[in-house]
Amino acid sequence: MKRYLLILCLTLNLSSFAQDPSATFSTMSGNAPKPELFDDISFGGFDLVTANFKYSKDNTLQKVILSPFKLIPSANYASDVRLNFSQKDKISTFGVGFGFDNCNPFNKLSNRVDRKFKKMPQRPAQRNQNVNETNAQYKAYLDAFNQQANQDRVDYFKSLAENAFSFTVGYNISLFDIIGGDKVTDASGLVTNKYVTNAHSFSADLNYSVNEDLMFSVGAAYQRKRKSAAEDQKIVEYIGYNSSFSWRAFYLQNRANLLNNTEYVKNFFIPSILVGVSFESINANGDKLFYEDGYKYKNIWMPYLDFKITPTNQFRIGIPIQKYDTVNEHQTGLGPFLQYNLTLANKAG
Repeated sequence: MKRYLLILCLTLNLSSFAQDPSATFSTMSGNAPKPELFDDISFGGFDLVTANFKYSKDNTLQKVILSPFKLIPSANYASDVRLNFSQKDKISTFGVGFGFDNCNPFNKLSNRVDRKFKKMPQRPAQRNQNVNETNAQYKAYLDAFNQQANQDRVDYFKSLAENAFSFTVGYNISLFDIIGGDKVTDASGLVTNKYVTNAHSFSADLNYSVNEDLMFSVGAAYQRKRKSAAEDQKIVEYIGYNSSFSWRAFYLQNRANLLNNTEYVKNFFIPSILVGVSFESINANGDKLFYEDGYKYKNIWMPYLDFKITPTNQFRIGIPIQKYDTVNEHQTGLGPFLQYNLTLANKAG
């Protein structure tokens, strides 16, 4: 028997830090391509440092994603390598992901950003005020000059947003909370802390944007996992899939006035509301007595709205709809989760 779980979630994004035309750029939307089922092993975006905090009735998550090689101010093959450190309930996860972002100018695998930058129109340099020119005339000249420069910069960002894509393949190892010390036995004589490793996880994700308004993502995950550290536990295989769609449906500022928006010109931040939907699925394969929480499969659909007010004032309202089946009994539940995603830095160099 299938049961449905309807809950309300709220996600807040905090991000800032302006970008140069040569800096890392991405128009992808959302906090992570794996928002719920595999949130502990997701490598998120391509920022230098990202902190994520999630609270719900069923689990809590704290994680940090680092891209340490972005600190190297020159092109290198490891520029989009990321490290994952996360804590979900009592499980600690550590991982490394190799990625490619064709909007990263410091990735040696692509010169797309450099080619786009070189196609920017060559304009005369700003001149000084002429002798016979009034202050009002010179101000009008400066306004027109700056407006044209802003338009050139925005056109450059738009060209990057067209056919932008990124992908990540990664590996994570998850450990139980007790990783050493004396062995403990229960009443039946079984060692309850025999195993240190909870799971080995492999994942892949692909993000693609048609332009600055239309974005897609797809991904997959494979895990070999134990539900506890007890010596009688067997490995269960889990296979999961995820996808999402986002469309920038509403601009919160008149497009004609966006060129006067500093954040729009500096880093292509568009005050807007995005309409989207994500889908995640997980299936267990193995001895059903050792399925985590007894789930044979679980599917989650989540329609959502992303409110992008300013770089430091962003949030998501979504409605995850869960459909699942268990081994021993059919269950349903209700409870919201709250997730904060803080981007500490998002430029290379």
